[in-house]
Order: sequence, then C-alpha cells, then structure tokens
Amino acid sequence: METIDAPSLFSWTQLAFAGLLITAGGWTLVRSHQPQVQNIQDWVFSKLWSAMSEQSAERVEEFRKPLWLQAHGNVLEIGIGHGEGLMLLPRTQSDESPKVQGVTNYVAIEPNTFLHAKLVENAAKAGFSVNFDAETCPDAASNATDSELPTLTIVNGTLDGGPNAIPSFVRDHAPYDCILVSMVFCSVNDLRANLQAIQHLLKPGGKYIFIEHVRHTDTADTTVNAHYVPGSMNLAVWKMLQNVFTPVWKPFTGNCHMNRDTGKIIREMDGWSNVEITTHRGVENPLAKLMPLVYGMAVKQ
Repeated sequence: METIDAPSLFSWTQLAFAGLLITAGGWTLVRSHQPQVQNIQDWVFSKLWSAMSEQSAERVEEFRKPLWLQAHGNVLEIGIGHGEGLMLLPRTQSDESPKVQGVTNYVAIEPNTFLHAKLVENAAKAGFSVNFDAETCPDAASNATDSELPTLTIVNGTLDGGPNAIPSFVRDHAPYDCILVSMVFCSVNDLRANLQAIQHLLKPGGKYIFIEHVRHTDTADTTVNAHYVPGSMNLAVWKMLQNVFTPVWKPFTGNCHMNRDTGKIIREMDGWSNVEITTHRGVENPLAKLMPLVYGMAVKQ
C-alpha cells in the first residue's frame, strides 16, 4: 500500500485552503460586482503564477520542447501566460543572436492582463516584435517596430464561446498551421467549445500541439510512458484526492481543475486525421502525483 507524506502534501495545499477562504470571503463582499471579482481573481492568480511558473515550466519542458520545435508558419498559442515556451520554438544556430526560425506570424491569446507585461518582456527576448490587438487591448501600447522580426500579437480573450465567439483578430488571421496549448485546458470554462474552435481555426492538415495535466487514467492505459513503474502509485487514492482538492484549488488558481479527462476527450473527438498522445505519471512529489500529464499532437482532417 502506497503511503502519502501528509506534511509534504499539506505544504502544497495549505495555500489552497487559505485561498479558498480569501476568495469565498471576497466573493461574499463583492458578489454583485462581477468584473471586480474577476479582476481580483486574475491579480491573485498572476501573483501565484509568478511564483510557480518557473517550477511548472521546468516540470513540463522535457516533454514540451520536442513538441514546440514542430511549430511553424502561422501559429496561434492559447493561454500563453508569461510566454515561457517561446524560447523552445525552432531557432537559428547563431551563437550571437539566435532567431526564431520557420514562424512567420504568432498570435498569443492571454485573458489575464496582469501577465501581459512579463509576456512582452519574454517575447522580445525570444526574438519577436510585439504588438497588441487594438480591439481587445485598447489601452496597451504596441512596439512592433522591427520588420525583420516575426510579429507576436497579444489578444485579450478566450475561445470559451466556441467557433461562433472567436476574437476578431484571431479569426481574421486564420487558418493556422499550428495551434499550441500548454497547461491551459484545466482552467477553461468549456473544454469542448475550445477544442471545436481549435478545429475551426486550423487549416486542413494543421497541428494542434498540446501538453496538459489531467485526471489519472486507469491501470490499463497503454499511453503511459516508460518513466512510470507499474504499481508505484495507488491510482484510486490519487484519483480521489484529485476530486477532493479540485473545489479547494480552483478558486484561486484561475479555475484550474485537477480532474479533467482532457486527453480522453481529445482522443475521442471527431475531426482529427491522427492523434498522438502520451501520458506521464509523475511520482517525484505530491503535486506531481496530483497532476499527471498528457502531451502530443492532433492533426485536423
């Protein structure tokens, strides 16, 4: 029987309980002012993400890097955050100033405006000329001045409304050769609507490239990679913990769900000509055990 290190698990979740109390209290005080509530939640998440994003990027980089190297042409990234993955895109081999290679245009959707400043900084470091969509970011100042660099345009929005509610800039620059999504679909309001929008925006043969944390699959899952030793985790216990902690976790982590079957939904969705998917069960710490990963690629018919 697997033993769970309770003090270690608590160290990862004590902030969640505090966040739940703070968020619940704040909701009670300002529940009649929904925009203000969302603004507060976005600010709280931005502070949390600033503290955790580097650790999160390190955890997924081993699996994300070979996927992001396949990005090319006209690219859309959904929920780009601080843009930690931009340095993983294909680059020239110049020692002095390696440049993004093979990407002609980059559209970056990020609905949390508190993350935009760091995103601009990281995009510039990655070799992009940064622009803002005037319709969704009317107060932001664009600095896309270097015509020799590919342009990255930041759009404030989501795909939660499905194909019929795609932000105008995103729709107008479709179809896309590649759509990248990293650790985002745990928190969207409507997973299926986002996937339908992705298929709508991709060109035929276009690639949806993803890495997400998900609900644990069962012991018969044949997509689990070689990192995992069968029997080293009590999957039933960790599935239960995912369900227990999700209501506590999501109020202050941008609606993040630990228990979504994202990989299964992608694999079973019509409209793909091919789906390649791998599951990674981390065992290095309680948070890794609570958040197994799926990663891979789906190609539009």
